[in-house]
Amino acid sequence: MSVWAVTLEVEQAVTLPGGEEFDRDSFYGWLWGEMEGLLGVCEGTVEAAEAAALGLVESPRVLDAAAAPADRDWVGGLTVAAVSCWFGDEPAARAAAARLAGTRGCRVLAIRHEDGQDDESWKRGFGPIDVPGFGTIRPAWEEGEPRTTVGGSTVFIDPGAGFGTGLHETTRLCLAALGAWTDRGGAVSRVLDFGSGSGILGIAAAVRGAGHVDAVESDERVHDAIRANARRNGVADRLQVHSTLPGNGNPYDFVLANIVADVLLAAADELCRHVQRDGAAAAGGLVLSGLLAEDVPRVAARYRREFRDPPICTTLGDWQCLHFMPAGDSAS
Repeated sequence: MSVWAVTLEVEQAVTLPGGEEFDRDSFYGWLWGEMEGLLGVCEGTVEAAEAAALGLVESPRVLDAAAAPADRDWVGGLTVAAVSCWFGDEPAARAAAARLAGTRGCRVLAIRHEDGQDDESWKRGFGPIDVPGFGTIRPAWEEGEPRTTVGGSTVFIDPGAGFGTGLHETTRLCLAALGAWTDRGGAVSRVLDFGSGSGILGIAAAVRGAGHVDAVESDERVHDAIRANARRNGVADRLQVHSTLPGNGNPYDFVLANIVADVLLAAADELCRHVQRDGAAAAGGLVLSGLLAEDVPRVAARYRREFRDPPICTTLGDWQCLHFMPAGDSAS
């Protein structure tokens, strides 16, 4: 595939020669609407260590190097972003560069021609991921059907569709917890996937037999990707996507939340309120992931107020996961 790239430096605020003003994200939307032949806009990336050095994040750790969560949009925090706009031919690229001349907050650096790789070449880096205690995560483009057997479950996920490819430790910890819950007969009539990302956990729950799944993801840009993943796995009729927690008050048999410690603490009241209860005691399961060792004591203490028994803690690499079970039901 042969493409032409127009390389830009874009500031946080952009003013067109005619006086129309945009913030950077809105400017990208304007580009899509106005530039003939535009194939793609790439903001580039900021590595975790660079983001920490720039003061955009306190720690160089990330949940997923391939797809950081929306609350870690480090590129969005840059004063000036390096942006590439891709076009299918030279006239379109040069026309776009000419149209951007005189724009305040956007500078054209170069126009270049590139012979791209085969469109399918990037897929070679993604293969099946075995998750002990759950089964296998396969790329969405592979042939086959999602299924659950005595040997485990098979789920298909597009690895470019939001956080949660199955590769990261936090996702695998949650999948193992889900497998343990369903293997021992835990109820999954209603499941909540909070901080859904690609939808992998909610979809996995549905493949494991969940009757209804609410996938809550604040980044609405990935909602269509979640739905596409659900369709690929044949569970679209059992999974609904939301930007915020549903306000109907209906409780869940099983709640999965794979985010970061600060978000888990801020959402503790709401998440605990959504866990199925038997009188005053919790009767459903709750899994919290995205935790480092130093996060566990404060998160466990906060959620322990709602659960009689201490959580089961599992570890993979640097990451830890807390499983809260109904009272007296501590089998792992």
